[in-house]
Amino acid sequence: MKKMIIVVVVLVLIAGGAGGFAFMQYSSASQAQAELEKLQEIQQKFDALVKESESQQASIASLIEKAQQFDAVKEALSNGVLLQDLETILKAQQAQTPERILSLGALRLVVKGKNDPSTTEAYDRALQMVDIDNKLASICAAQAGMMAAGKKIELLSECRKRQDATAAAPAPAGPANAPAVAPAAQQAPPAAR
Repeated sequence: MKKMIIVVVVLVLIAGGAGGFAFMQYSSASQAQAELEKLQEIQQKFDALVKESESQQASIASLIEKAQQFDAVKEALSNGVLLQDLETILKAQQAQTPERILSLGALRLVVKGKNDPSTTEAYDRALQMVDIDNKLASICAAQAGMMAAGKKIELLSECRKRQDATAAAPAPAGPANAPAVAPAAQQAPPAAR
């Protein structure tokens, strides 16, 4: 009987050890599976980054080429001869246009840099010559006319703001908005004079 108890105890211990070992193996397999899934996600992200990096390499190469071209142009124009010639032509010419003034500003920006006050003056003068308020009023009037004619268009945001402002403004109280009085009532009859 003693042998039987010892055999049962040994079998229980072996079964318990085997169960513990199996549980530990299952736990480590579950952890390994979770880690494998995380690694697969990281691999996918890494592959996406590699593809994005390759596409950006082409963009960087294009930007480097453009920077080299810009540096070459800037170096060629750095002596200022072309800028002086253009300024002389624009001063002598009576019909200065905003486009020519913008060109002068752009050339000044390339040759003298952004800190040159004449650069901003040229851009400012070009903006003043454009008279954007009158052009915007014409554009808004044209869009309003197109809408009145039945064409479906999308208004510019500035035109929408102008319409909202005019709709919100109260009508001026002038003779045009005064109640109409019959002309005969305004004048006294000839016999009363």
